[in-house]
Amino acid sequence: MTESHLSDGDLERYVTGMIAHDAEVKWVEDHLFACPDCAERMMAIQDHIDDPDSGSMETDTPDLYRGGGPMQ
Repeated sequence: MTESHLSDGDLERYVTGMIAHDAEVKWVEDHLFACPDCAERMMAIQDHIDDPDSGSMETDTPDLYRGGGPMQ
Protein backbone atom coordinates (compact mmCIF):
# COMPACT_ATOMS: atom_id res chain seq x y z
CA MET A 1 0.00 0.00 0.00
CA THR A 2 1.39 3.42 -0.98
CA GLU A 3 1.04 6.19 1.58
CA SER A 4 0.24 9.54 0.01
CA HIS A 5 1.37 12.86 1.37
CA LEU A 6 0.49 16.47 0.69
CA SER A 7 2.77 18.17 -1.82
CA ASP A 8 4.95 21.10 -0.82
CA GLY A 9 2.75 23.23 -3.08
CA ASP A 10 -0.40 22.20 -1.18
CA LEU A 11 1.31 22.92 2.14
CA GLU A 12 2.62 26.30 1.00
CA ARG A 13 -0.81 27.29 -0.31
CA TYR A 14 -2.34 26.27 3.04
CA VAL A 15 0.26 28.14 5.14
CA THR A 16 -0.08 31.32 3.08
CA GLY A 17 -3.89 31.23 3.09
CA MET A 18 -4.14 30.75 -0.66
CA ILE A 19 -6.69 27.91 -0.48
CA ALA A 20 -10.07 29.46 -1.19
CA HIS A 21 -12.44 26.51 -0.82
CA ASP A 22 -13.52 25.29 2.60
CA ALA A 23 -13.60 21.68 1.39
CA GLU A 24 -9.95 21.83 0.35
CA VAL A 25 -8.95 23.47 3.66
CA LYS A 26 -10.75 20.67 5.50
CA TRP A 27 -9.02 18.03 3.35
CA VAL A 28 -5.58 19.53 4.11
CA GLU A 29 -6.32 19.94 7.83
CA ASP A 30 -7.67 16.39 8.13
CA HIS A 31 -4.50 15.07 6.51
CA LEU A 32 -2.24 17.22 8.72
CA PHE A 33 -4.04 15.95 11.84
CA ALA A 34 -3.46 12.33 10.81
CA CYS A 35 0.02 12.63 9.26
CA PRO A 36 2.91 13.76 11.46
CA ASP A 37 5.30 13.78 8.46
CA CYS A 38 3.21 16.34 6.58
CA ALA A 39 2.59 18.35 9.76
CA GLU A 40 6.36 18.56 10.30
CA ARG A 41 6.91 19.67 6.69
CA MET A 42 4.15 22.27 7.10
CA MET A 43 5.93 23.66 10.17
CA ALA A 44 9.20 23.87 8.19
CA ILE A 45 7.42 25.80 5.44
CA GLN A 46 5.84 28.11 8.03
CA ASP A 47 9.25 28.71 9.64
CA HIS A 48 10.75 29.45 6.22
CA ILE A 49 8.01 31.93 5.37
CA ASP A 50 8.29 33.61 8.78
CA ASP A 51 12.07 34.11 8.37
CA PRO A 52 12.69 37.34 6.43
CA ASP A 53 16.28 36.26 5.66
CA SER A 54 15.33 32.88 4.19
CA GLY A 55 15.19 33.98 0.56
CA SER A 56 12.94 32.62 -2.14
CA MET A 57 10.73 29.57 -1.79
CA GLU A 58 11.53 28.71 -5.42
CA THR A 59 13.77 25.68 -5.79
CA ASP A 60 14.78 23.13 -8.37
CA THR A 61 14.58 20.45 -5.67
CA PRO A 62 11.12 18.89 -5.46
CA ASP A 63 9.68 18.37 -2.00
CA LEU A 64 12.35 20.50 -0.32
CA TYR A 65 10.84 20.10 3.14
CA ARG A 66 10.66 16.34 3.16
CA GLY A 67 14.21 16.03 4.46
CA GLY A 68 14.97 12.61 3.02
CA GLY A 69 14.39 13.36 -0.65
CA PRO A 70 11.39 12.33 -2.72
CA MET A 71 9.02 9.87 -1.09
CA GLN A 72 8.40 6.59 -2.85
